[in-house]
Amino acid sequence: MEDAKLTEMERLVLKELVNGGSNKIIAQKLFLSEKTVKNHLSSIYKKLNVKNRTNAAVKCIESPLLMLG
Repeated sequence: MEDAKLTEMERLVLKELVNGGSNKIIAQKLFLSEKTVKNHLSSIYKKLNVKNRTNAAVKCIESPLLMLG
């Protein structure tokens, strides 16, 4: 997981995901389109080697260093 270099925007999207935000809410908060949020989530899943938002959130909670860059 040390190879999971998330961009600043990916970290922001992941933070909102962990806080329970839907794609629509994340998009509104970060001034993005829902499609852009979905693209960021796909990239996050690939980098974290997870299949869905629940697994990404759990991985983030278990490994808070992910959010430090």
